[in-house]
Amino acid sequence: MRLKSFHGANITDAMRQVREALGEDAIIVATREDDTGGVRVTAAIDDVPVEEAQLAEEKQTEGQGALEVIAESLTRHQVPAYLSEKLMAAATQFANDDPLLTLGAALDTHFKFQPAYDEKSTKPLILVGPPGVGKTLCIAKFATQATLAKKQIAVISTDIERAGGMEQLAAFTRLLKIDLMQIEDAHALADAVALHKGKPIFIDTPGRNPFDPVEAKQIQDLVAAAGGETALVLTAGHDASEAVDLAHAFGKIGARRLIVSRIEMMRRSGSLLRLAHEGRLPLSAYSASSKVIDPLLPFNPVSLARLILPKPAPAQEKPATKKKSAS
Repeated sequence: MRLKSFHGANITDAMRQVREALGEDAIIVATREDDTGGVRVTAAIDDVPVEEAQLAEEKQTEGQGALEVIAESLTRHQVPAYLSEKLMAAATQFANDDPLLTLGAALDTHFKFQPAYDEKSTKPLILVGPPGVGKTLCIAKFATQATLAKKQIAVISTDIERAGGMEQLAAFTRLLKIDLMQIEDAHALADAVALHKGKPIFIDTPGRNPFDPVEAKQIQDLVAAAGGETALVLTAGHDASEAVDLAHAFGKIGARRLIVSRIEMMRRSGSLLRLAHEGRLPLSAYSASSKVIDPLLPFNPVSLARLILPKPAPAQEKPATKKKSAS
């Protein structure tokens, strides 16, 4: 079964496109008005042998409700058409009555996921990114959770230029009763990492422009000196095209996974999905709170699906029934 999305000025225009592209036998999976005032129609057509088509039809009937929920959610979140088509095609293969599991399976097909921090690893974790994306808060969150787990850790900051940057992290580490190491260059960073070898080490870096050769080289030198795992931090509200360019640029200087900050401010996940798909960095974790005590949450197919699908209505408690007194 092949799925495709069509966008028209109205339902008549969209249906005309469906017939022209897929023929009269096309199956309408979902229709929805979008924010531009137009209409998006998701349609499907069988292109498999009769026996396989019959099985596919039975499977789609079983998961039809889930597919409609997913199609409407992808439209509501303004997921790019090409990516929406890929996800709907995959969702059709895994369709069942549960939209969460169906979409999760589809996301697992087209996206990569990797933990931000391996608790069993002795490699340092270094966070990089442009200015103002929340790297310092993410470092504080990692340090807080490790401290609560009774681990002896080291926190290092190379962000010595930004006004208030060092003070912000120092305030967090004082509360955790951790010494904050302030490092000025890559050589000193290598020495500091060697000094704390065997401990979990969290390294904050200054916000830098990866398109500037001098600033990119500064980050590249720090990444090389740390010799650990490097994660790029970007905010959920970034313009999708700009974010993809940033992911590619930071990927060239060592970033190997993606942490998304300020997810609580996100209302549409289309740009996030495009970033993850085109940026070529595995999704690792996201921050959904500005509170240091709230940990970063892991990205996986199901948690990403939850960010896309409508939240289930809270269960209503049944009123307590009064027991009849014995007469």
